[in-house]
Amino acid sequence: MKKLIWFIFLCSFQVYGQNMDLEKTINLIITEITPSNFKYINLTDETLIEQEFDYSIQNYQKREILRKDSLFPIELITTPKKEKNGKNWKTFKLNNCKIYSKSDCSRIVSNSSYLIEVKNKSEYDSIINLNIPNTIVVIINPKWGKYKTKLETRKATAKLENVEKNIEDQFYFSLSIPVFSENKKYFRITIYKGKENKGEGSSKIFKIENETLTEIFEYNRWKTEISTVN
Repeated sequence: MKKLIWFIFLCSFQVYGQNMDLEKTINLIITEITPSNFKYINLTDETLIEQEFDYSIQNYQKREILRKDSLFPIELITTPKKEKNGKNWKTFKLNNCKIYSKSDCSRIVSNSSYLIEVKNKSEYDSIINLNIPNTIVVIINPKWGKYKTKLETRKATAKLENVEKNIEDQFYFSLSIPVFSENKKYFRITIYKGKENKGEGSSKIFKIENETLTEIFEYNRWKTEISTVN
């Protein structure tokens, strides 16, 4: 029984240590990708699934990387390993970021608003407490006529439209789980930056030394765009 308890303790300690390392790394990445004029970033809670690419590094790229860092493990790119299990960033202590679901991040950066009509103050409070981004909640008495209903809706809509959006809320980010080299000095991570109707992402290789990141290489760039039809 004591052996079992000791084994469980060791496993728990190892997982805790791994999460601490991951937490520290992600906080460094958040600092790295946060624009200098931003107070925070919006981050999707689920980890980003890396894009599937058939990528083969060219000889001139190898030379370029090794010129920057002669000890760089090329296999981190050429034979990439992937994390099979996802993470939820809400379970980590991350600095200078607000963490939402992907759908809420999309709503934050959207220039359109969502109208929810409720019948009473109790329903109103329950919706407000959900903190759904870009959402207008208005109490509509079922006894009101069309004119009164439309008037109250316009008043509620005008309140949101007159609020200037923070520059931070024009973008959101998604991060994959970092994949480390065997010596833990390098890692690969995929980063996506989205805004309304479009975004861009790429894979990056970083060197981590004395809690400082140095970008070594960027590849597998891609863009997304959503077309709207009127």
